[in-house]
Amino acid sequence: MNRYFTFLSLCAGAVMLGRAPAAAQHTFTNGNHSLQLSGFVSAYYNHRFLKEGELNRKNNRFRLRDMQLGLNGRVGKQWAYKVRVDMADLAETAMQSGQTLDPENPGLMSAFIEYTGLPVDIKVGYDKLPYSQGSMLSFDESVFWQRGQLLRGDFFSRRDIGITLTHSMWKQRINLYAGVYTGLGENIIGNNDNDPSGRLEYVGRADVAYPARYRYVETDILQVPVPMVRAGINARYTNKAQPAGQQLPSNIGGEYGLRVMDGKRFAYGWDASFQYRGFSAQFEAQMLHLEPSQAGSDLFYNTDAEVNKGIIRSGGWQAQVNYCALPAKSVLSVRYENYNLNDLVAGETQRLGIGYAYLINGYRAVVKLHYYRIMKEDAKLEPLKWTDQVRVGMSYAF
Repeated sequence: MNRYFTFLSLCAGAVMLGRAPAAAQHTFTNGNHSLQLSGFVSAYYNHRFLKEGELNRKNNRFRLRDMQLGLNGRVGKQWAYKVRVDMADLAETAMQSGQTLDPENPGLMSAFIEYTGLPVDIKVGYDKLPYSQGSMLSFDESVFWQRGQLLRGDFFSRRDIGITLTHSMWKQRINLYAGVYTGLGENIIGNNDNDPSGRLEYVGRADVAYPARYRYVETDILQVPVPMVRAGINARYTNKAQPAGQQLPSNIGGEYGLRVMDGKRFAYGWDASFQYRGFSAQFEAQMLHLEPSQAGSDLFYNTDAEVNKGIIRSGGWQAQVNYCALPAKSVLSVRYENYNLNDLVAGETQRLGIGYAYLINGYRAVVKLHYYRIMKEDAKLEPLKWTDQVRVGMSYAF
């Protein structure tokens, strides 16, 4: 029985640690200090089908999405560090000075040190936050060219600077995370200082897997021989109410003004994942509870205090199913998204995504095609100029 669980753990771990991109890494060592060099390049062509009367086709273009370089190091058995940057995103951000940062592609992806010599691992620096299954999944191994809209970083920040504590139990089947961060998300890099409130953000997560540990992967490329499941919950809280006469840095609220806001902000959600013999599925729901500090906040959309009660709710859910057919070197995925930007304004958005990946050499070299359909549009809060979108391109890890 112990050999059975060990085999499952190795299978699950190999999806992340032994996947094709990891095989492409180059390692240097002097016995005590090991250093891995890696990289990732991807590019695609995007085509949008516009609504009748729309004439601006600027989004029909080729794009260099990723040009990443990474350094992963270990010193002895107790210290680790990681630095990963995306040159394409850094160049794009520099050319668009004053524009809103794309939280899914921020340029600086990771820069941290970690100490693992205690029962609780301690990570200090800049990295992904332990919040949201879909945010923690690796894009390198996704069939789609972007995450679901709810999880891309406009509802909540995906990265920040701070301290993360991690503890695993039951042979890494149970994982507990807790952290405290500046609370400005990806924008902390450009702003350097905290906002005038000086308050921080607190994040926590717990997940449990069975019958063995379960890495954060989207597709079952190893065709695990027994069903594996994982369920998780997470929450985060901050109060960025600004002192009199002060305000948040510009362009920090994201596309919808929800990522960082003047006031109390509580986000919570749960998620689940499954994989078995090439089939896999993910489900996730995330909700926001917002209490703006100013009665005249734009987020109230001119509703009376008797109506809004000083509270705004936002959020939604998404579900995705995937199948990996190794003989055909193919992965097919279908994703459904449903989200509501603001409960004070009637309307919701529904999106359907279909993705296909041809694995030339696993996920090390892959051609990806995805199609998006706007099934229902929030005409007031998120009016779109297009109805359908197709992206096709290639990525390569080295």
